[in-house]
Amino acid sequence: MNSLTQIDVIDRNGELVVDSRLIARELSIEHHTFLKNLVKYLDKIESRFGVVRFEVDKPMEGSSGGRPEKYALLTEPQATTLMTFSRNTDQVVECKLSLVAAFEKAKAVIKTVIPQQSERIRELELQLAVAKEINKGKEIDSSMLTMHGKETVLALRGMSDQIVKSEVLATEIVQLKTGKVSKILTADQLKAEIKKRTGQKIPSLKWVADKLRNMNRDDLLIPVTRHSTSEYVAPDSLDEVIDLIFGDTRQRLIGE
Repeated sequence: MNSLTQIDVIDRNGELVVDSRLIARELSIEHHTFLKNLVKYLDKIESRFGVVRFEVDKPMEGSSGGRPEKYALLTEPQATTLMTFSRNTDQVVECKLSLVAAFEKAKAVIKTVIPQQSERIRELELQLAVAKEINKGKEIDSSMLTMHGKETVLALRGMSDQIVKSEVLATEIVQLKTGKVSKILTADQLKAEIKKRTGQKIPSLKWVADKLRNMNRDDLLIPVTRHSTSEYVAPDSLDEVIDLIFGDTRQRLIGE
């Protein structure tokens, strides 16, 4: 006689159930005979231990015939009660013991394995949530870098100490009248530096010059005369120019 070890756990409010065909096999009787006995006591069983769940499925492996058959999924109280209505032969007693052992084994699995699985699921969910937040932060940083520049993003992250001032690419010119060599930022160089530091686009060098002149800070401009006089920003004045025109970018962004 094979020990009854197969217990099907189904989604029935966490209840464990056993296939009636397994019990019939354990008792070495025809399944239809076992079902007949179940139906005989069905009212008594259901009045105490709830409705018995019947299903139809193909025969179990090793059974004869291929037509779908009706079977019952019995809870532990339903199955053990039904067994008490059978005469206590050695085979029935062995079946009862096997049945109790099978349910106990299933309970032990649920008590130990499932909580571990649930804990692992919660751990994976937490890891996924963290990964999503990291990716979200990277997307925000990418947008901030595009809009406002690296220095602003570092300042917003409280990482101003990590801001590394790179040397400003400048152009040397010779003043025709004085022969003096000066470093200036061409229009393209000034646009690139302001975009890198603030994320802002400026329309032209003249736009910057007009802003400074309106602030009475044309002392930050270097007039260069060739065929006509143009005004440029010196690399050493760039930080002050940006601060005057764009203000404190960090405070403006976070509304301080």
